[in-house]
Amino acid sequence: MWHKILLLTAACGLSLTLCAQTTKSSNKKPYTDVFETLSKTPAGSGKVVIKQDPKMKSLMRKKLSVNDDKTHVTYSGYRVQVYMGNLPKKSKVEALEREKKIKVKYPDVTSYLTFSSPFWKLRLGDFRVQTEAMVFAQNILSEFPEMTGEVFVVDDEARDVRLEK
Repeated sequence: MWHKILLLTAACGLSLTLCAQTTKSSNKKPYTDVFETLSKTPAGSGKVVIKQDPKMKSLMRKKLSVNDDKTHVTYSGYRVQVYMGNLPKKSKVEALEREKKIKVKYPDVTSYLTFSSPFWKLRLGDFRVQTEAMVFAQNILSEFPEMTGEVFVVDDEARDVRLEK
């Protein structure tokens, strides 16, 4: 008799649990609002369906940073560090001289001179893939052998200039 009551109670509890789970999941609304261009179907291709949290749009807006009236899209990428020094008066001047020297050979490469106390750092490029940055670092070393030991590929926020408005 106890076995039947215990089995009946367990069955009722299990059915209530399953019912609660299906009710909870059926109340979920699918997320449909992402990047509208990804959701549009060009002629002759498949359909992309994106489900996302509505907060994603606000996160992407925060990721866009406004700098000098231009909007830049940044991503986690790589840069090539060609100088780092911490001498109070000499380091900034030396970094600027190195930047000028490199700009003669590579005028299209973006350079970033930063001061993060106590270091002046000169970094070059915006690379999405580490191997691209490594190839560029090797090119720098072949052009400027005096920089051997100072050229490194580093993780950094890179800028996607192709998406600038």
